[in-house]
Amino acid sequence: MLKINDDVDLLSAILNMQSEEEIEEDLLTASLHQDLDHLIQTIRQHLGMDTAFLSRFHNGYREMLHVDNSVGCTTALHQGHKDKNEETYCRLIADKKLPNIIPDTSKNKLTKDLAVTKVLNIGSYIGVPIYLSDDSIYGTLCCFSERADQSLSNKDLSLLTLFAKFAARNIEKELIVSKIQQVAREDIFDIIHKKRLNVVLQPIYDLKRKSVQGFECLSRFQTEPYHSPDYWFNKANVSGIGEALELFAIEEALNLLPDIPERYYITLNISPKHLISPYLQAMLDKAPLHRIVLEVTERECIPNYKAFRDAIQPFRERGMRLAVDDAGAGFASFQHILELQADIIKLDRSLISNINSDHRKRALVAALIGFAKETKSTVLGEGVETLAELEVLQELGAQTIQGYFFCHPLPIDDVLTFCSSRA
Repeated sequence: MLKINDDVDLLSAILNMQSEEEIEEDLLTASLHQDLDHLIQTIRQHLGMDTAFLSRFHNGYREMLHVDNSVGCTTALHQGHKDKNEETYCRLIADKKLPNIIPDTSKNKLTKDLAVTKVLNIGSYIGVPIYLSDDSIYGTLCCFSERADQSLSNKDLSLLTLFAKFAARNIEKELIVSKIQQVAREDIFDIIHKKRLNVVLQPIYDLKRKSVQGFECLSRFQTEPYHSPDYWFNKANVSGIGEALELFAIEEALNLLPDIPERYYITLNISPKHLISPYLQAMLDKAPLHRIVLEVTERECIPNYKAFRDAIQPFRERGMRLAVDDAGAGFASFQHILELQADIIKLDRSLISNINSDHRKRALVAALIGFAKETKSTVLGEGVETLAELEVLQELGAQTIQGYFFCHPLPIDDVLTFCSSRA
């Protein structure tokens, strides 16, 4: 079994990058930010107060999620600020121990002695609880000023209550999404911890050498009910743990290398956004890179090609090759092919299917093969399923193929037996 790192359990490191609570907070805050920031700013400006904020009650603390301060305001309040519940106006208002409107905090027997009054220099205050549909209190929507303000009225309170209801609807929608994502994360963590992911190998056949040269490593999930690999990888990405699942799949594939004869290489799929992961780089540092092809899909954007090339260059210098996967299915500009200087261009199945009867596909594939010859890269026809498709690819000059016509993805023992029989 391939030992990735002698000192650190790579999988544990990936899974511990963020706690589940931190992931939940990041997802929730990011999705609410724009609308709720605007709401907080609007209510502060309308009431003419120094500070407005939306808070939540969480683990015994009142935590600021959104804060808007007027220009020149001296308050130290900011997003992420926490105070113990019992020491805050928010909790006291929610528990009906303080009125919703406090025109002068120095005249109230509770607020005049609260430490937070002096720390934040609160002169006047107005706040309402945020109720969810089950009547539970999520947090509060509040405003305060450094000066006393006798003009605060029930009309202001009604407006603040209306805004709190609007905020509650948005928050509740996001909490539902967050709950769904949490369940998804638990499912994926279960897959990783219980190793319910198997790697199968699909042979890559060299048409000129007439032999298998390598294998693409593909993930298969052992779950009930069964779902496709795309289902799980998409679910992981949406839930914020796409990197953990992708790198776990790569680790499982690398663990097969010692049992694969030296003459074969393997190809590994990686999302461009995870290429700079220190955990991926730790794995590749220990791997025999001359036997590895890293595949990046043309379906995903690479915002900074130079940064991508710089990140991968040390590994290419040690023998690792780069493939652009799904060529012809992603960006119409073929920008990955132009920018990445790939060693292998993998033609997407959508280009290969019925190429024998579609002159447009034939012309496009011919152009890509011509480009590959000029740039000294190799073209691989992916998803070849019929003899007619294979014959067209041979005629056009494709060097390698993979697909059901030649061999389905198989477990390692079966695929090596298949290769031996073909030899």
